Amino acid sequence: MRKTIVVKKCEDYISEKIQKEIEDGLLLLGGIEKFINKDEKVLIKVNSLSSSRPETAVNTHPEFLRAVIKIIKKQTNEIYVGDSPAPGNNFKSAAYKNGMLKVIEEEKVKLVEFREEIEIESKTKLVYKKFKVDSIIKKVDKIINLPKLKTHTLMYLTLCIKNMFGILPGMRKPEFHLKAGRDKELFAKILIDLYFSREPDLNIVDGIYGVEGNGPGTGGSPVKTGIILIGTDGFAVDEVAAEITGLDLDMIWTNVIYKKLILKKGKIEYEIKGEKKENVFKKIKPPATDIKSSIPNFLYKFAKDIGLNKPVFIKEKCTGCLRCVNICPARALTYEKGKGVKCDYEKCIRCFVCHEVCPERAIDIKKSILNFIFK
Repeated sequence: MRKTIVVKKCEDYISEKIQKEIEDGLLLLGGIEKFINKDEKVLIKVNSLSSSRPETAVNTHPEFLRAVIKIIKKQTNEIYVGDSPAPGNNFKSAAYKNGMLKVIEEEKVKLVEFREEIEIESKTKLVYKKFKVDSIIKKVDKIINLPKLKTHTLMYLTLCIKNMFGILPGMRKPEFHLKAGRDKELFAKILIDLYFSREPDLNIVDGIYGVEGNGPGTGGSPVKTGIILIGTDGFAVDEVAAEITGLDLDMIWTNVIYKKLILKKGKIEYEIKGEKKENVFKKIKPPATDIKSSIPNFLYKFAKDIGLNKPVFIKEKCTGCLRCVNICPARALTYEKGKGVKCDYEKCIRCFVCHEVCPERAIDIKKSILNFIFK
């Protein structure tokens, strides 16, 4: 069945303009009343990876959130806003710094800290049958997913599917990274299982500014992409986003696995309404990739040190906040005052979660020699 994906052009973060573009886009899908009934309980799942300020483009922009809240208020005042940032931040403290808390308080909606309370069952069960999440996930009638358009050093692109990883309580996330390591297919399966444990009812992508290069954190660079994407099918929305930004569709691992195992090698069928793709096309820089999926396993083990990209720690920029040390699922990082962070590369699984959460851009991604050869 063909899904409709709406593409709207939007150049800046003026709440009134964003609201108009989203409402015009929703009219092409039947209006907000098609998705939210009167007085329903609604959870807005933002992307609040960290406490980074809005200009970094790392998180859903606070004015984007405000625009969506105002639209939903036309149907209900039972609105919750939640996410589970990377370990080391709770949502309220991250939202205080990244600007979302101010909007939440001004709009008089409820902030939710996700805790491990109940189990929900996945429809796909590719790897996991159940996940432990906050009870709010079952209490609300609708979930509106607000991902940020960003590249991702492990998954290549993080949008609708990857954003739902944030319904897991923060300390659970490193466990799944450790389970998958650098196995992109395995991590993609986990993300798909989680997505199908509670599909969002609507996805609205903040693509006004995104992150290119080695995202999704401050290791990438902000880039003006000037778009808003709206749709019910997260996989279709992610594919449209990739086409608009010139990214390789065969590198979006969640979509690759979804098409292979769920659609049985079928295509994602969709139509686009609103702006034509060619009118909003903006090529962005992809993230660094490694060679793991390009060589046999026995060669991969020998080539690990010279064949994989790896995190490099910049002592001069490090403030000793220990976020990278605390989040590392492989326990490969240590910190010594005056010497900075040291990495045991034998233990390091190259998940780059450390790079993802560093607030000081003190972690770089060093490309391997063999990476260039295999390209």
